[in-house]
Amino acid sequence: MDAMRWMHRVRLYPTATQEGRLRFMLDVTRQTYNALLDERRYAWTARRISITSNQQYAEITALRAEDARFKAVYRECIDAVLHRLDLAFAAFFRRCKSGETPGYPRFRAASRWRQLEFPHGDRALKLLGERQDRVRIPGVGTVRLRKGRPVPRFGRAFVVVRNDRWYAIFECSREPQPLPKSGKVIGVDRGVHVLAATSDGELIRNKEPQARRSRITARLQRELEALTKRDENCRCLNYDDPARRKAVKRLARSKEREANVRLDAHYKAALRIVRSADAIGLEKLDLRAMTRSAKGTKKQPGRNVRSKSGLNRAMLDAGFGILARLIRGKAEYAAREVIAVEARFSSQTCGRCLHVAARSRRRRRFACVSCGFTTHADVNAALEIRRRAQSARTSGLSQGRTLLLPHDAAEGRT
Repeated sequence: MDAMRWMHRVRLYPTATQEGRLRFMLDVTRQTYNALLDERRYAWTARRISITSNQQYAEITALRAEDARFKAVYRECIDAVLHRLDLAFAAFFRRCKSGETPGYPRFRAASRWRQLEFPHGDRALKLLGERQDRVRIPGVGTVRLRKGRPVPRFGRAFVVVRNDRWYAIFECSREPQPLPKSGKVIGVDRGVHVLAATSDGELIRNKEPQARRSRITARLQRELEALTKRDENCRCLNYDDPARRKAVKRLARSKEREANVRLDAHYKAALRIVRSADAIGLEKLDLRAMTRSAKGTKKQPGRNVRSKSGLNRAMLDAGFGILARLIRGKAEYAAREVIAVEARFSSQTCGRCLHVAARSRRRRRFACVSCGFTTHADVNAALEIRRRAQSARTSGLSQGRTLLLPHDAAEGRT
């Protein structure tokens, strides 16, 4: 089996001086990105000339010999900025060819630039001490680490700031560790009221972190709005006001706690599901289409816009896409099989007699109008998902790995 890549994140505790150096590096790399983008943009719009990355690489080398401020930043961080710009343009041209909305690369504000990349992190960042409680960062010095699990061998590395908290992220690799065979196949149905229902009858509760913290979030949003001064075009006039920046930080920390609660619950649910069976059936969901706004246009306004908006918030709060991604990742590590099956009519099909009828679904209960089979509606859907997954395995489409059936597309992201 091939080794798997995974990201190991640890908290950093830089001093005030070290934090100033890190922010200096962020500022220089952001300005470099904007300058490189501006050069490419101007060369094409004014003279119809394409600037290559090799040309800009040579310009970076020449600039480092002349500008002491530019030279003070670790060279690989600057090279990573150029690579990041190349990826942005590659994505732009790929979307143009596929007919999607292109999204031309845009200039980055300081609030949208929070990452320093070290392409050869094992060469740049050095972990110190037997307990790995310090890390040496080029141009910054030795920074304290949060003590925890040891960091294994790594390749790329990143230094990231989020809500004024600094983190080091190491890209590591590990070998899969297959779990003992259980001979079971289960189906998993994801929902809003119940995060996941299995064909074994287990119901995994949805913690609804966004809904539970809605009053706190609304209060923090009101506090932020009260401190914000706007002009007639609703543009903020006191962006750098200290009181307002503190209000922004409080709101961001609240949203971060909300996301942490969701991710923690999804990690535990995914681990429980993967450990329970050799093969896991998941329904294919186009989440981007499911959460599309019903607002419509002025000429053709949508219907039931408020109720559809509430449903969209509930689906995004549940995090269907995050749960599916974690299940697939943990299944690959445990040498389990994930089978994506068609979701059509799974909630209307009886798990016992396979009779399809919309009248059988009665809110959260399923009562078959043909055979009288009664159970939780999500459990019944999971039974049908399991049947379809078993059918895919016996038909020879499954090869003992994470599988998407031929008629299935890649699942949308949240």
